Amino acid sequence: MKTHYDFLIIGGGPGGTPTAMALASAGKQVLLVEKGNGPGGTCLFEGCIPSKILRESARRLRELSETADFGLCLPTRDVRLDWSAIQERKRGILQRRAQGALAHLQQLPSLDYQQGTASFLGPRQARIDPIEGDSCEVEFDQCIIATGSVPFLPPIRGIDHPRVLDNQSILAIDHVPKDLVIIGAGPIGVELAQIFQTFGSQVTLIEAAPDILGPVDQELAGLLRQRMEADGIKILTDCKLNQIVHSGQSVCVEYTPSGQDQQHHFTDNVLMAVGRRPNLTGLGLENTAIKHTPHGIDVDATLRTDEPGIYAVGDVIGQPMFAHWATAQGLALARQLLGKPIPFPDPATNTAVIFSEPELGMAGLSEAQAKQAGFDVGVARYDYQQDARAQIAGRDSGMLKIVFDQSSHKVLGVHALVEGAGDLMGEAALLVKTGLPLEAIAGAIHPHPTLTESFVQAVRAVMAKQQAGQ
Repeated sequence: MKTHYDFLIIGGGPGGTPTAMALASAGKQVLLVEKGNGPGGTCLFEGCIPSKILRESARRLRELSETADFGLCLPTRDVRLDWSAIQERKRGILQRRAQGALAHLQQLPSLDYQQGTASFLGPRQARIDPIEGDSCEVEFDQCIIATGSVPFLPPIRGIDHPRVLDNQSILAIDHVPKDLVIIGAGPIGVELAQIFQTFGSQVTLIEAAPDILGPVDQELAGLLRQRMEADGIKILTDCKLNQIVHSGQSVCVEYTPSGQDQQHHFTDNVLMAVGRRPNLTGLGLENTAIKHTPHGIDVDATLRTDEPGIYAVGDVIGQPMFAHWATAQGLALARQLLGKPIPFPDPATNTAVIFSEPELGMAGLSEAQAKQAGFDVGVARYDYQQDARAQIAGRDSGMLKIVFDQSSHKVLGVHALVEGAGDLMGEAALLVKTGLPLEAIAGAIHPHPTLTESFVQAVRAVMAKQQAGQ
């Protein structure tokens, strides 16, 4: 390890690693420090990747229960859940991806990777504490903070009980709970509720807000809630969590639904999934001019902090907290610092996928957000019950909504609830980013039979109504 670098990157997740590689590829001397198990950060080891591995096993198990609908008679009575094998498969995939990421870093001669922590000693100096070996001090010209986020644990009595898990520890649990209470009906809570319900848990989902999935299009969120409840998941919204009490071999969750008396639920485990908070611990920010709040580090439109030469990207600066958003910010910042600027990402064109059953994909503004922004909003809809591909797959429940500006026909947002919605978000992202009008969608030839036909079908229907003067 050198004693001086052009760039110090703190955090090797989806924000820090691509940024470090972009700068090192341009010949800059870069030190990348990651305290986790390897490059990839929380997303790879404790978040989006491991949860999707479990979800894939749940999806295959669900498909086995549906084989008779496709004319297949399989001995499903012999199908059993091998939880240790699922966990072993997860570990294998994570190890392979981590090794691949490390190999990419090692191909860049001007990039040093260090597993450990970094903390500021001053505006241009940091202490590096490796996982193995002695601590040292380095100097740098510029720094990018990309330390991500950690689970948020609210100040609730009993939350420190061993049977109370967060979204990281539940992914490594050594068994499937018979009964599971999940606190928080955001994307993490909804995804894990469906995964563990499919694996055999009796799941109760408790949410303080009136609806699940907060800022998500509420029409689609409502349809997803109906599906979850039909599958046997108990959902309690507008509900206050009071405390968690130890009770022998279980825990008791005490809660109060709106307008009712306090109730209690005995359960094997509790999952706290009430969100995440920026990870600011141990950075030594007090030794710099960087300003921050519990919501994250303060940055300007170009991701600069109040300390000249120090920047921050991703979850550590607050919402939105998505791996791909952190990557987009980091790469735009790298281009800026290399003198080859591109526009910084705009939240109005961001995309996201909730890997529920069915998937819920989002690109750009929702109908409510577009109205709040002052647009004269129109919505093109498509019911997947009429879709050939969805019918063939046996996944014909759901809806597509294309939000557009009435005057310009410019696409403002695309929102889809259907199994496979994640794969539709590529086209949706281009539509929103480029601001293509409805006419461009209607004129594009989409292959048949595919889910992408829903775009053109929705647009043609709304344009036909407009032409008819309806």
